[in-house]
Amino acid sequence: MQRFQYLIIGLTAALIALILPLQSGAQGRGQGFRACPYTPYQCPVKAVCKPFDEKGKVSQVLSETLEEGMHPGMALLLETKTRGQVHVHLAPLWYLERQEFELKAGDEVQVKGMCETTDGKLRVVAYELTKGDHVLHLRDAQGRPNWEAWRKR
Repeated sequence: MQRFQYLIIGLTAALIALILPLQSGAQGRGQGFRACPYTPYQCPVKAVCKPFDEKGKVSQVLSETLEEGMHPGMALLLETKTRGQVHVHLAPLWYLERQEFELKAGDEVQVKGMCETTDGKLRVVAYELTKGDHVLHLRDAQGRPNWEAWRKR
């Protein structure tokens, strides 16, 4: 009887020794490694950037694609007192849908970001959008988007 118990314990230990190395190489959640389907964000502003901080009224909310292969983004036309009508690029639509905010024509907002003038038109990439008591943070001070998890130093 004692030999039989030692045989069972020995077989169980051998089976565990075979299974453990197989489990240690697993990829965690069972998904394995998958490459990210998104391309890194490229800032649409190509010139020397100047700070932008203006209040105004939203005259139109737009959907736009900045470059081929990029996801569609949201932009707005902002009517300001000092600079007239300004085109403001916010972020990709998929990111903004997850932020639970609503923006429509007629809303009073404050936009902080960076701007450039091309062909006589002012273009702004927003870092932050404030509407009433709510603040939507889109990018850090260097313009790197909040929707990119990994960032180069």
